[in-house]
Amino acid sequence: MFKQIKIYNENRLTRQPFFKLLIAFLMANEDVNLRQIHRAFDAVEENLDRQLDKYIKAGLIIRQDRRYRLGGQIFGDDDIDWSALTSQPAQRNYFVQPFFVRADSHLAQRLDETYVYQELRNETNSVVLHLTSRFDCETDTLANYFFKISENLNLSPLEREVYQIMGDADPEYVLKYMTTFLLKFKNKKVVKKHPDIFVRVLEKYGYINASSENEFTTHIVFSEQEIPRVDFDDAEMFIKAQLTQQTNINNFISLDEATNLD
Repeated sequence: MFKQIKIYNENRLTRQPFFKLLIAFLMANEDVNLRQIHRAFDAVEENLDRQLDKYIKAGLIIRQDRRYRLGGQIFGDDDIDWSALTSQPAQRNYFVQPFFVRADSHLAQRLDETYVYQELRNETNSVVLHLTSRFDCETDTLANYFFKISENLNLSPLEREVYQIMGDADPEYVLKYMTTFLLKFKNKKVVKKHPDIFVRVLEKYGYINASSENEFTTHIVFSEQEIPRVDFDDAEMFIKAQLTQQTNINNFISLDEATNLD
């Protein structure tokens, strides 16, 4: 039953198998009390009451008048005015809370196909990598790799190859060397460099290309383009805004401020 609900912005709690079983049970049964939950799950979850309290505290489950229900709307096609949706200028929509969408809906499909505009920054220099991904994170980007590693999610075939090269190295450490290398392309079309693990990963993603054994060109241009960030505290408003993000922007590099290029 839970497979009929797609959870976006998943976190440690929503990824728990028991949570998925619980929301399936709540969806299939109305007016559920604690005794019914124990009857259904005592053999599945030994710390049931403690887990319920965690879900309630996080707002994932609502307890009211000794009854339990899912702590959020399950969005479907009828919740969207499709005729009012048009492609809008790129913006980085930001909403951190989990939300629920009917998995077999047109809404889930359309949402997955929208674009998110990722930024990778580091503390060594002012280089910012701007990468574009599908909302469902199925696009192979360096940002998605770092996210999947940190959340212990399944990797794509290319990401598994990247893992064989640099494993779960700290993103700050990786970006320190990658951006220092990429910065050389600011004034040069071809950069000489003995390939190391960071260069190999950049090449894997297609961000650079080897023109000879130790010479590289880049497919990522430097640009002053700005993509504004918009924060949301409401799932419905976020979904409607995200559905308008239909522009696939080429990856680019920007500089936050004056940077020493020597």
